[in-house]
Amino acid sequence: MMKVSLIKYSLQVIIMFAFLSKAFGFSSLPDEHIQFKPRQINLSGEIISFSIPENFSTDMPAEDMIESVSLTDKNLFKEYQEFLFIQRWWDFKDKGFFAKEQGSVMMSIYVKQAPENSEYDILNPLEFVGTIIRGFNEKSRKEILENDNGEPSFLYPDFYQAYTIRTINSLHWFRYPIESASAPARRFDVSYAIPITPQHYVVIEFMITLNHSVSMREFFNEHGRPHMDAIMDTFNIQFSPESKLPSINSQPIDLDKLIDEKFNADEEPVEIDEELFNSIQPKK
Repeated sequence: MMKVSLIKYSLQVIIMFAFLSKAFGFSSLPDEHIQFKPRQINLSGEIISFSIPENFSTDMPAEDMIESVSLTDKNLFKEYQEFLFIQRWWDFKDKGFFAKEQGSVMMSIYVKQAPENSEYDILNPLEFVGTIIRGFNEKSRKEILENDNGEPSFLYPDFYQAYTIRTINSLHWFRYPIESASAPARRFDVSYAIPITPQHYVVIEFMITLNHSVSMREFFNEHGRPHMDAIMDTFNIQFSPESKLPSINSQPIDLDKLIDEKFNADEEPVEIDEELFNSIQPKK
């Protein structure tokens, strides 16, 4: 009888410890082996493949990923110039018994449409960056009009040197940050963009938010960057036979050299204004 009681008591202790481990973060240690699941998105024959960790947050229900779209569908960009395929977010905790959430990393994947009747060729590196910057300038102006204090909520990159090239699996992605305009910064975004057709480009956006008294630099270095890099390292694109991108994207892009040759930039940041926008348009 005593032996049965001891077994029941031991089981209760094990169950209670498992519950406490889940509640206080023992099951979310950084070195835990996380399974990555492969996924694919078909954009009119351009196949984007990637893998993401399957331990994403369950606090908010994640909608199913859109696996295929036709870029010729007129309703795709009816309300906005972008279409969202997937959003997933991951929570990161302190170590220890009373672990608290430090923050979260959310990933969103969009396909965006270049502005209609634009004279910019997004297959040209400088003109592609110029297209993105012009979109941010419009967002900033809109936020200034909407906010009571007359300031934008986020600091959008408005000069070319904010954009860097990251070559991943032979693909040249344009990487750029978006910062919170408020201090202390509780949100920081990092985006990767790449043209997918002469009229469309893909953006992978990582939104980093803080929930606890930890610095953005500390959280980004310990959790944000490793998590983001692990996902980005899995991205690949299988281009359709008709695509112009493989031959264009196979050439290495030295963005700093292009900026310096075009604007005589040297060490000074090149801030974008209407005159510079006009100067990067191709001569007719």
